[in-house]
Amino acid sequence: MSEIASWNEARLRSDVPANIDWMAFSRSLADCVAHGLAYPVASYIVAQRDRLAETAVPLSASTQLPLRDYFSTADLERIRIVRADPLPIPDPFFYPALRWFRLDLPEPSLTEAITFDDLIASRDVMSPRLLFHELVHTVQYRLLGVKRFAHLYVRGFLAGGGYDGIPLERVAFEL
Repeated sequence: MSEIASWNEARLRSDVPANIDWMAFSRSLADCVAHGLAYPVASYIVAQRDRLAETAVPLSASTQLPLRDYFSTADLERIRIVRADPLPIPDPFFYPALRWFRLDLPEPSLTEAITFDDLIASRDVMSPRLLFHELVHTVQYRLLGVKRFAHLYVRGFLAGGGYDGIPLERVAFEL
C-alpha cells in the first residue's frame, strides 16, 4: 500500500490527530516551497538586474534631494532606474509550473514598477509614493541580500495568499 493510501485510510479511521494546527502546517509548507524556489527566483532577479543595467540611469539630484531625510546618500546614489512601457521583462522560466498550481502571479512586464536589487524598472515616471515604495525594496535587498529577499517574498506570497499578504510589500506600503 502506498504512503498516500495509508494516510488517507488513517484519516478516514480518525487515526489522524484532530488537533493539527493547520495554520502552522500551512506556514511550514509555504516555507518549504519558498526555500526550494529561493534560488531560481534570486537567479531571475539577478539576471534581470544585470540585463537591464545597460540602459539604467541614476536617480537625478533633484529626485534624491527630498528623499535624503528617509534614505542614506549611499542608497540613493547606488539606485538605477529603467523606464519603458511595456517593461522589457520576461515572465520567469518557472512561472508555468507555478501557474499549474493555480497561483495568481502578476506578469512582471505589466506591473507599474518592479525592483531588482538596486535597479527599479517602471513603466512611466513614478509618483513620489511609488518611488518611495520601490526605494524601500532596494533597502530590503541591501539588508537581506537577494536570495534571502527572494525566499521571504515567495514565503510571504504563499503564506499570505497573494501579493497583499507579503510582509515585505506591506512594510513598503506602510512606511
